[in-house]
Amino acid sequence: MVDEKDFLSIEDMKKLLNVSEITIRRDMRELNDRALVQKVYGGIKKIDSNPPEAQFAQRRMSHANEKALIAKLALEFVEDGDTIFIDASSTTFEFAKMCREKRNNLHVVTSSLVTALELIKNTTNTVNIIGGMIRTDNMSVIGATAENMAENLNVEKAFISCRTFEPNEGTFETNPSESVIKKAMVENSNKVYLLVDSSKLFKKSTFLTVPVDKINAVITDGRVDELIKILPEKVKVVHGV
Repeated sequence: MVDEKDFLSIEDMKKLLNVSEITIRRDMRELNDRALVQKVYGGIKKIDSNPPEAQFAQRRMSHANEKALIAKLALEFVEDGDTIFIDASSTTFEFAKMCREKRNNLHVVTSSLVTALELIKNTTNTVNIIGGMIRTDNMSVIGATAENMAENLNVEKAFISCRTFEPNEGTFETNPSESVIKKAMVENSNKVYLLVDSSKLFKKSTFLTVPVDKINAVITDGRVDELIKILPEKVKVVHGV
């Protein structure tokens, strides 16, 4: 119905759907959170089917429970006052949200616009965003300027995700600039933590980005026994249920 009209009021929905206002309001919130409609005063309205914010919100919804678990596990490797890099992925965005809530005085470098905006909600944090061209599909910064900046920054810990992960080789990306930026930050980090849900495991993509021997820990939600058999002993596998 909202696809056919620009606006639906709460009263319209009550009559059309024959449900209570409490139910209408609950479903409005959920649809708004999933970036399927825009909640406005008195009802909902149709939104652009493909704005950057909606694309990123839809990515966040994919394997959302697994990402939340991984973020919670990764938080154990962050202490107040740490200097860290957080890449531009929906998994590490969930991690950034937890950092904002549970840690203070972080010094963060990120290539993600949404992660930067989330972290500055905690005013104790210092956030540096890598500059360059904005990639709208995942709200990240890429390009030659971003690559050069990444190569000249140093952090204690890097928290990254990936498009796919093949434990015999490493992480893979489909965008070459994203790959270069992650490579640079991994090279300039003392420790590297890979946050990856099980749907991405044992797969390859276009650009090999972070070799396995650069990773200190793989934080995931499943296929743990398979990973332990293949990964070098120095790579810790962290998982939860």
